[in-house]
Amino acid sequence: MEIQMINSERREAREYAFTILFQYKFHPDDMREVLDDFMLEHPDVAQSDYIKDVVLGTVEHIDEIDGKINEFSKGRRVERISLAGLTLIRIAVYEMFYRDDIPPVVSIDEAVTLTKKYDDEQVVPFVNGILGNIKNSIS
Repeated sequence: MEIQMINSERREAREYAFTILFQYKFHPDDMREVLDDFMLEHPDVAQSDYIKDVVLGTVEHIDEIDGKINEFSKGRRVERISLAGLTLIRIAVYEMFYRDDIPPVVSIDEAVTLTKKYDDEQVVPFVNGILGNIKNSIS
């Protein structure tokens, strides 16, 4: 029961991180402020440390993350990936390379689940494929 609650809290936290990072395209220089505003509006959010780490870490390593995405996206540059799909891929890649506490298969599964919720169904195999290829390259 406790593991399931932790997993649902993490999924919710990942979803919050997604909504914050979704704004990166529009406010790339203001992400700390966007994050701080979110935290003020949601002072009791579960897993706030995870949210802060993923948002700030993804922004800090965005060029490296996008380089990995470009390397494994089979000709589709990050500029051509839907914003929701790209944001979810970025989170998963960040988790795979910078979060030892999250197995890569969990990062992929969560990205696919949230892609189904926030993007077109046709994007799901693309997200799954890129992340699977990145995971295989580091295994």
